Amino acid sequence: MVSAGVDKVYRDTILGRSLKGMDANFIVPTDNALTKAIAPYTKWLDGQLEKQNVDQRVDQKVSKRA
Repeated sequence: MVSAGVDKVYRDTILGRSLKGMDANFIVPTDNALTKAIAPYTKWLDGQLEKQNVDQRVDQKVSKRA
């Protein structure tokens, strides 16, 4: 059901109240599925960073302490 895109709320309903959340015990996502799952979040996060005009450069100056 996960691979088919069935939302968790509907999976729980289909499985019945006594098995609510049980699918989590059997779900073993593939690397490809994880990559697809993170893509919308990455796109959203990139948009948030653009809105905030965040400077992502890293200052690599090393301070010398005596």
